[in-house]
Amino acid sequence: MESSKPQQYTGVITKKLQLTKTVFHFFIDIDHPVGFTFVPGQYGTFIIDEKNRRQYSFCSAPSSSSFELVIDVSPMGPGSTYFLKKNVGDTVEVLAPLGNFMLSKNSLKKVFVATGTGIAPFRSMLLEEMKRLRNQETKKLGILENSRFPSLQVSFLSSLYWGLRYEDDVYWDTELKAIAGQLVGFQYFLSLSKPSEQWGGLKGHVTQQVFQQEKNPQNCEFYLCGNTAMITEMQTQLSAMNVPKEQVKIDQFY
Repeated sequence: MESSKPQQYTGVITKKLQLTKTVFHFFIDIDHPVGFTFVPGQYGTFIIDEKNRRQYSFCSAPSSSSFELVIDVSPMGPGSTYFLKKNVGDTVEVLAPLGNFMLSKNSLKKVFVATGTGIAPFRSMLLEEMKRLRNQETKKLGILENSRFPSLQVSFLSSLYWGLRYEDDVYWDTELKAIAGQLVGFQYFLSLSKPSEQWGGLKGHVTQQVFQQEKNPQNCEFYLCGNTAMITEMQTQLSAMNVPKEQVKIDQFY
């Protein structure tokens, strides 16, 4: 899917939520949004100062006038300190849309693998896919698109594997479980690499969970977003399993 050529926009922060000790969720409206658009999986380049630019994926479903970001400030580099100081009413300068980390239009099962805030593009994809499929289903059933049908389920063959370290790092878990309850064929797995003894969920590196669950990787399309170690391990193992390179898409955060 082609997108518009990137342009520079001014955004106004309308909400800033602290999700964990180091992760913040920003809601941003575009000032003069003429021509603004993006495809799930794309990102914006934010102008920090004269010398620094930082890239952050949009974590919301596409909109013609707004976007959302999820930012981990723990690195405390120029991007971290810039957004940490930003508050409601402040502005940001962004060049968008950019990037080609977008869903393919084929019948292969989609397998999303994320670490940390690498969850951002997948949240955008899932929210948009759920909206698109629901609208498609309501048209098929002759229901008005703006009608509320919370029990209407739609099908999307996919899995999301999300790796975090500690219980305190978890956010959006309730939302992702809710999406899993509405998207038939979608499975969501959260795994912690350094959980406490009280943790009752999945444990270990997220890559372990992927290869325990996915029995036919050659028939899947993999989307990897997060740290270098995870991406390298996934690429190595998928290559050993003879998964074609064109079925592995990468968005490397750090």
